[in-house]
Amino acid sequence: MSKDTGESPYWHHYLVTDPAQVAGVIKEEYVNSRGLRLHLDVYRREDEAPTVLFVPGTGAHARCYAEFLFQLYKQGFRVVGIDLQGHGLSEGVRGSFTIEELVENIYDVTTWAIERYGEKVGVGGSSLGGILAFYAVANDPRLKSAACHNVALLSEPGYLRLTRAPNLLRTILPLSRLAARLLPELRLSVWLYLDPRAITDDPRLLETFVNDPLSLQALPLRSIISQSQATPARPIEEIETPIMVLHAERDRIFPPDYCQAIYNRLTCPKRFELIPEADHFIFAPPYLNRSLPPVVNWFRETLG
Repeated sequence: MSKDTGESPYWHHYLVTDPAQVAGVIKEEYVNSRGLRLHLDVYRREDEAPTVLFVPGTGAHARCYAEFLFQLYKQGFRVVGIDLQGHGLSEGVRGSFTIEELVENIYDVTTWAIERYGEKVGVGGSSLGGILAFYAVANDPRLKSAACHNVALLSEPGYLRLTRAPNLLRTILPLSRLAARLLPELRLSVWLYLDPRAITDDPRLLETFVNDPLSLQALPLRSIISQSQATPARPIEEIETPIMVLHAERDRIFPPDYCQAIYNRLTCPKRFELIPEADHFIFAPPYLNRSLPPVVNWFRETLG
């Protein structure tokens, strides 16, 4: 794909209200992680503002969240949107990863951010990105704060009920693990375990993802299996980094009682934020007036 400018339809595709203004504040950077070049969109500031790293959800990339990241930038933060390995404009086999590899990606981006901008670095993410942000703070105490849209413990049995066909997965999971060892790059549609009707009530939002030339509609077996067995680097009860958990009131993928139960186990400074009248695309433009303020307030309190 050619390099984008403010006039590119690429930006319009993501429902950005002012494409030229958004493109004007972004500086594209690259970070080496695991022998791969990761693409970053840095919403740059020249002051000593805190830095917020953002991790996209399943199959997505940083520019899927461009309007949200731009609005967060306007509230006084330096924002770094991460294309994880095999995603977006980053190197790597498309969609091929383990959760541990993605957490390592975040660790390397954190190192890069601290070296350039100082120690006031937090992390946020949405859906699988929220889970990865959660795993990132378990792995890396250098992160000062996290805002996680959805949390999960992928190796615990309760996670399977979040999928589209939990009973089927319980039956085939042992066979799938064997198949993943034999054919790790065999690809399956993400819609086998994610119900598109559960993601959003707004057909425009789903269309932006499905028609996005950079989004991933299928993942290798190794990636899918990793999402059913990865454990955090430390027990979540031992995490000390402040964590905010966000949950959408109309989320039909992550039940509120599931996220609340994990939240209740945390002993770190924490906050649970229910976003009213929002579906799973919590950071999409229709819901920004509800999801942005608590994120801004949280990072202001925890990052100074």
